[in-house]
Order: sequence, then structure tokens, then C-alpha cells
Amino acid sequence: MLADKILRVSPEAFRNRLKNYPDWEKPVSTSLAVKFLEKRRQRLAQMTEVDIQDAELIFERFKASINSDRPDDAKLYL
Repeated sequence: MLADKILRVSPEAFRNRLKNYPDWEKPVSTSLAVKFLEKRRQRLAQMTEVDIQDAELIFERFKASINSDRPDDAKLYL
């Protein structure tokens, strides 16, 4: 049974594991996300109308390509 195989860890032990896990540093990951979003915002602010229309066309083609191999009830993009 699956429940018998679950490793039981106390909440305190779990918190200690998370503290010591290097990839869970929230300030670092938050600052990386903010930097990424700021770069994206700047790039979008510099786009011309033609660039925006081209990007929309490319995205429409991407959606059609992704959905082309999927059954009608499993489309990702409607």
C-alpha cells in the first residue's frame, strides 16, 4: 500500500531540511524573477507595432502547431 511506503518526517525536521537546501533561498529566487520581469518589460516597451504584430502571428502559428497533433478535447490553446 502506498501509505505504508510514505516516509514520515516531523514538521521541525522538514523545516530544517528546507533551511539547509541551497536552492530554496527565497530572496535570491525573488530577485532573479524581478530581474527577468524587468528585462521582459523593457524589451516589450521597445517593440514597435510591426514587431508586436509579428510576435502575435508567430504565437498564433505556434498554437496551431501545438494543437494540430492533439485530439479536439485535449487542445492546449483554444
